[in-house]
Amino acid sequence: MATNIEQLKTDAEELLKSGNFPDAVIKYSQLLQADPKNCVKVLCERAKCYIELGDWSKALEDGRMALDNEKKNPEDGSMEQTSKSKIIEASILCGKACSQLGLFIESLGYFKEGLKVDPKNQVITEELKKLQNVILKEQQEHSETQDCTYSAVSLCSQSVYPGDDQLLNMEKEILSIKYKILDDDYYKMDKNTHIMKDPQLEAQLVQAAYECLSSDQLNDSLTLISKAVSMDPGNVFYRTFRAQVYFNLKLWHKVIQDYWIIPKALRKPDVWKQGGKALMELWLPVLAEFWLRKATQLTGGKDEEAAILFQKVRVKRLYDPLTEDQPIKIDFTQFGRAVFAKKDIAKGETVMTDIPMVMAQSLGSRHIPACFNCAVSLITPQVYFKEKLLMMERDQLNLIEEYWPNVAVEECPHCGKEKYCSKICRNEAWDTYHRIVCPSVNPAAKQIYDLCENKGYGHTADGVWTEIWGGHYSPMILVKLWSIIASQVRDMMEKDKAAVPTIEHWARAKAPFRRFIAYGTIPAIKRLPHMLPVFQSVFANCGGGLTYNITEEEFNGRYYQAACNLQCFSPSITPYHRFMDNIKEDMRAVGMIKYLSDRPPEAQFAAMCPLHACSNHSCFNNSEVCDLDINGRPGIQMIARRDIKKGEEILITYIDTSMPKLLRKAWLYKSFNFWCSCQRCQFEGEQPNECTNCHIKAPEGKNFSACGKCKRAWYCGVTCQKDAWKKGHKIICLTDHSQVNSPEGYTPK
Repeated sequence: MATNIEQLKTDAEELLKSGNFPDAVIKYSQLLQADPKNCVKVLCERAKCYIELGDWSKALEDGRMALDNEKKNPEDGSMEQTSKSKIIEASILCGKACSQLGLFIESLGYFKEGLKVDPKNQVITEELKKLQNVILKEQQEHSETQDCTYSAVSLCSQSVYPGDDQLLNMEKEILSIKYKILDDDYYKMDKNTHIMKDPQLEAQLVQAAYECLSSDQLNDSLTLISKAVSMDPGNVFYRTFRAQVYFNLKLWHKVIQDYWIIPKALRKPDVWKQGGKALMELWLPVLAEFWLRKATQLTGGKDEEAAILFQKVRVKRLYDPLTEDQPIKIDFTQFGRAVFAKKDIAKGETVMTDIPMVMAQSLGSRHIPACFNCAVSLITPQVYFKEKLLMMERDQLNLIEEYWPNVAVEECPHCGKEKYCSKICRNEAWDTYHRIVCPSVNPAAKQIYDLCENKGYGHTADGVWTEIWGGHYSPMILVKLWSIIASQVRDMMEKDKAAVPTIEHWARAKAPFRRFIAYGTIPAIKRLPHMLPVFQSVFANCGGGLTYNITEEEFNGRYYQAACNLQCFSPSITPYHRFMDNIKEDMRAVGMIKYLSDRPPEAQFAAMCPLHACSNHSCFNNSEVCDLDINGRPGIQMIARRDIKKGEEILITYIDTSMPKLLRKAWLYKSFNFWCSCQRCQFEGEQPNECTNCHIKAPEGKNFSACGKCKRAWYCGVTCQKDAWKKGHKIICLTDHSQVNSPEGYTPK
């Protein structure tokens, strides 16, 4: 057998060297079957063959498998030089394949993974340059004047929320009782009463009222137009004119009173829009949405102001309760949802805290124990110290027994697939989502847990072992999201004693996730062609006679909801940290120092957090995302990187902002379909042969002088340099951009 393996190795290597890649693939495949223990090197060699053959998908698959196997179980038993070189080799192969497949973010991730092992690796450095050139070439094919396909308003629905019909009636009642809107004299008027009309006098009154309005004599204008209204109460123009005067006087309920008289069929789009504005001021949000929706519909969606005003009302409805005790508020701008400071926030202060709505542990860190429900770390001494426990003396072992927090692990008693930090979390998980996908009640769900355990690999419907899930995040994010919805629908069905769910049941259950915008250019079904049948089989039986039909549209929408809004985080306080606090006063701790050199392993999670998801990008970000323990549970917070003024937008970064401007802009356009025009992008240069201030080109073969401080801007002369300095280059020039917080979750709005 050993002779056969050696012969296969020799044959495969000779075929590879001679350029006979198809036959080399066959030999390496045979070698994998004959000698699975040494799979990492063989997988890398076969990946090289696939790259030469242009089969980038298979090259990526082999590279990923090699990388996963080596990180999980280094062939030499430790992270020695041999293992490091294999990780680097596999990372390079994955990066190359991703680049060819157009998966540029993934490609960058693999190259960075290799640089963590060897920061000066020349091959990776060269590959990164090639990747940058590909990105820059794509950017050059697009003009910055070209409209992006991303439109914030178009991505936001104006659909009616469940329960809004009841709120609408309640707000009408407020209008009637508090503001007497429905008690207008016109309603009380005897229809048989003859009103003397004098068209000539009415015209004179309207003309005089208009002249007063133009000169800002609002009270006089109101007196004059009110006389005209009294002479012809049903005149739509008079009512509209007086409503405008009331609007200028900020008498909001009077605006509505006049507009309410006008029959709906005669109300023009501007009437609906201005009425919506007045209802916003009175804070009758459901009525305001109704009026602004009508304004949008009557213009065929062309009135962008009405559409934006609608979203402003909706955002305030959704987010004010979440930000009541925080120094920020959420608003809607032409670029989408945005976070603003409600007060001055000093550098280093907390800008906001946020708790995940949906979260799941990353596939790469599943071996590090943590609670499936709340993300609390469950690392034990065995997980942290490993073989070092065998080298310790009795004093150190006693110290661990006394001071390491008791890590109680609760498993799902039905399937054993999920672990929790307490019975409370176990029960909460069951009620919230797990009862839908526990394999004990839903056998099809075992596929998902198996996929996660195998880091995304599984068998296709044809029985082929391949990477089924290749997303940036764990498929459990989508599984939990759908399970939460299905679980709530079941609860409502039981409460209403319904045999089948109603449209309202589904709408109510899905409503909380409307906070998360979804945007993507490639359909999810194309990225992950084998996943939809898996999800469909899992949610075909949600218990209680419920089926959640996961359509292509549903899959695509939810996939990009997660991809656009996820934020990575880790438990900020672990049993290790508590242990370190506990041993501070114990003299025996001195003997532990040599065993405490390693950082504790981090269980990485990705989460959809409602407030964080509203934060927009800037290369000159004023806030950064950090881990935080919130009431005993892991969450996230934003910290001010510099002083933030009241009313200033809170901005984070979506990418590594240490990159040069041209590359940053290219990455942002490629990934999020927008051209960044932040303060830093305005005052940093793109190329040394173009003046950053006036954009004049240098003579061929020549470059302009760079800014002596930041080396990130070039000027044709002192005049332009001074001008740019005054305009804003001074602010970004004196800021260090080398240290950035680059969250792996993105939040394009």
